[in-house]
Amino acid sequence: MNSALARIPFLRLLRAPRAWMTIALWGAVALVPAAMARSAATGHGADHALLGMYSVISLPFLASAVLSGVLGRDGLGRSGLVFANFGASPARVALFSVIVAILASSLVGGGLGAVVDALAHGPLDPPLAHDLPRAFSGGALGGAAYAAFFAYGASFGARGFGRSLFLILDWIFGAGTSTSSVFTPRAHVRALLGGAAPLDVSSRASYAVLAVMVIAFTLLATRRASRARWVPNRA
Repeated sequence: MNSALARIPFLRLLRAPRAWMTIALWGAVALVPAAMARSAATGHGADHALLGMYSVISLPFLASAVLSGVLGRDGLGRSGLVFANFGASPARVALFSVIVAILASSLVGGGLGAVVDALAHGPLDPPLAHDLPRAFSGGALGGAAYAAFFAYGASFGARGFGRSLFLILDWIFGAGTSTSSVFTPRAHVRALLGGAAPLDVSSRASYAVLAVMVIAFTLLATRRASRARWVPNRA
């Protein structure tokens, strides 16, 4: 049963051409400025590219696109309706969907971060052997946190409209370094990629906060999905 619960959301994502087209679009949004940053010869091309379009625009929208593909462009509760009708626990159905979204967003986000870093890397950036792991780990953990964050948003409303609201909240409160920014993925991703940290916390603290976000928002999303209304199986 567990393998089936994981396979369905994975296949939804794999066979969702619109989701992959969206992922490719947001990937290009990060890669084009990265190439331009390197050609501009500013010396700090990687820093500018990672802190610019990649972390601010591409990473959150990539995670949102991945989640939409996993959920079949539906809400978190409704996306697992067929399994619940056949007796599966709604909480387990939601949990496996969120886990698939987290893993996929982590791989896509981390991989794109490493490519952006390599493409934009300038002579004044840290050595590439040190910078690539930083970009990959920051993007991977950030992608995972965004996926869990948006999954919780997707537990609100039949079609998961809450994920759009959470994207706006992350955009507004994560832009600064005040207390409110501590609770957004954006602020901590920025800190891990070399930008200003919320409340001047350390990089290690930002790693820890993002990891806690992954766990906390996954549990919150699963709990809300377990209370959703399910249509009983009448077969």
